[in-house]
Amino acid sequence: MPVEQTLVLQKSFGQPGRVRLAFEPDGPEYEDALFSHRHGRTEGRPSLLKVAVSPAGARVLRREAEVFDRVGGRHACFGALLGFRTAEDPVCLLVTRRGLPIARLDPAPRLDAVQLARAARDLFGALAALEEHGFAHRAVSPESVFWDGRRVELQELGHVQPLGPGAALAGSALATPTGLPASEMPDVQAAARVIHRLATGRHHGGPPDALLADLARIDPALAAVLAPALHAGPGPLVPPAAIAAQLVETAPRPAPARTAPEAQPAPGRRPAAPGDRDHAFRSEFRELRRQQREFRRRTAERTPSRRPRTALDAFPPPTAAPRPAPAGDGASPALFVFAGAIVLVLIIVVVLMVR
Repeated sequence: MPVEQTLVLQKSFGQPGRVRLAFEPDGPEYEDALFSHRHGRTEGRPSLLKVAVSPAGARVLRREAEVFDRVGGRHACFGALLGFRTAEDPVCLLVTRRGLPIARLDPAPRLDAVQLARAARDLFGALAALEEHGFAHRAVSPESVFWDGRRVELQELGHVQPLGPGAALAGSALATPTGLPASEMPDVQAAARVIHRLATGRHHGGPPDALLADLARIDPALAAVLAPALHAGPGPLVPPAAIAAQLVETAPRPAPARTAPEAQPAPGRRPAAPGDRDHAFRSEFRELRRQQREFRRRTAERTPSRRPRTALDAFPPPTAAPRPAPAGDGASPALFVFAGAIVLVLIIVVVLMVR
């Protein structure tokens, strides 16, 4: 089970202080002559931890940390800088990542025309963004281009070379060359070859015309735009921004919305004219009124007839006055009870007096 590692790193060149980050390995680990690569997750995001294994690797990572600090997170095809350690050993760098290097995907991806056009726009757009900051990548390859199934991302920014005078970089790690041999292939040509690999699923170092023929079978418009890049030589460079702009212009457009066809008249019947429609509306209205009259007539026939009301109906019939209660033939029972009680009291008084 992967063991989580806690790293204390500097967050940014412009902000003092350090942050504590937890790195959880969950992907491949590999090492080259410069540094080790470990794929994992940090704060829930896919991340890449690179640790220098040689002095040359330490120089490259210091440069890469500065490049990420300048451009990281400012373009969709660059990772974001999470933290770095350059003042003490081991020198390391932690950045977000998108997927895995194309060279390490198994099986190798083979993109359709829509995916391929988007990958080309992303990759050449990233090179154009680097050029705006005054750098050429100089290490575009299937190892430095990542793919996650939807988008590509350009990594390995430590090999960049300034396009202009290096006076503005004085005092930074970017002013110090890496001391490593630089690729003689222009960035635009290397990027076009990466797009060819994404299209065919194989690494083919053939001549440009053969690569263009493969691309033309998938997307002729894309092949036409990438032709100058694949033929780029050591002479005047083809600006990646110009290729990125052409890729945007030739991007596949969404199909127009389909509208339902108008209803056609039945065979042998001419289309209704506006006057015919008015006549039809009037006919329907008259038929509706006829049905209403017929309904009222039938309802009246089913209702029983009533005697016509007269003026006398306004007065209610006379009612008999209530008869007064007849006078009683004798006293009420309550009177008899009262008289009996008086007699009983008198008898008791007489008896007591006699005694």
